[in-house]
This record gives sequence, C-alpha cells and structure tokens, in this order.
Amino acid sequence: MRIAAGLLGVGLALTACTGPGAEPAAPTVTVTSPFPVAPTADPAVLSWVDGFCSAINGYRVRTNAETGPPGAPPTTVAEAQKALSVQLGGIANRTGEVVDKLAALPPAPEPLAEQVRTAFVTKFTTSRDRAASAKTELDRAKPGDQASQDPAGDALDLAQKDIDGVYDPVAPLAESPKLIAAAAAAPGCKA
Repeated sequence: MRIAAGLLGVGLALTACTGPGAEPAAPTVTVTSPFPVAPTADPAVLSWVDGFCSAINGYRVRTNAETGPPGAPPTTVAEAQKALSVQLGGIANRTGEVVDKLAALPPAPEPLAEQVRTAFVTKFTTSRDRAASAKTELDRAKPGDQASQDPAGDALDLAQKDIDGVYDPVAPLAESPKLIAAAAAAPGCKA
C-alpha cells in the first residue's frame, strides 16, 4: 500500500507541475548551418568580382534585348545576307564589349580569378573574331550570292558555340571562399 500511495503522490506532483497555468520548459535547440558563414568581402575583391560578373551578365542581358523575337523571314537571298550580316555584327559587337570590359579590370585579386578571366577572355575573343571575320566576308560577297551564306551561317553557329558555358560567371570562382563571398555581395553577380 505504501508503494501505491507513493506512486499516487508522485503522479499528483507531476500533474500539478504540468497543470493549467504551468508553462512547460522550452527545449533548447542548437542549429548549425551546413554552410560556412561567408566572411565579409574585401572591397578590392568585391569591386573586381562585381566588374567581372557585370561584364558577363551584361552580355546575356544585351543579347536578350537585341535579339528579341524574330521578325518576318527574308524573302530574297539578298535580304537573308543582310539579316545574317546583322546577326554576325551583333555577336561581334557584344562579345567585343565583354573582352574590353574584362581587359579593363584591375589585376585579379588571386590566381584563380586571373585563370577564370583569361578563360573567359579567350572564349569571347574567339567568338568575336570568328563573327567579325565572317561578317566581313559576307559583306564582300555580291548581293544575292547564295554561296556566301553557308560559310557565314556556319561561322554564326560556331561563334555562338564558342561562348557556350560562359553564362554563369560565379560557378568557376567556387573554389575560392574569398571570391564566392565577394560574388554573394556583388550586385553584378545577381543578374
């Protein structure tokens, strides 16, 4: 009987502690992020990364604005030549602008940044030169010269392929916490 009375007393005491008006103790929870907290970006690194991202993302934005929806298809070979020349000129101008902007950046803040810049400059320069050369050759052809279109069309395809994979300026910087921290804060990387 003593055991039953003891258990009853403990049960009543526990009930009294959790009854109306008693507030349960808040559990303590510790949350750890699976991602390291990014350090504050160095202003010089931030400026460089912002300029780098702005050049690449600016190309994409400008391309989308300039190419827009297709118009009426050309009805003559001469019209097709002219339309192809405009496309080649647009690629040459836009890629050339990126090359100029990347070349105008100050020295890279670390070797990885310079490697990435060099790789992007190479791709955009190849595309620019290919498109400009093809445009020059196409523009030299007589209006209505059907044979001039095939090499120009091939060059257009290749100029576009030359810059495949360069639409994300941040991914190649991922190996450097310093560059990624700057990219997270750089307005040009958010486009």
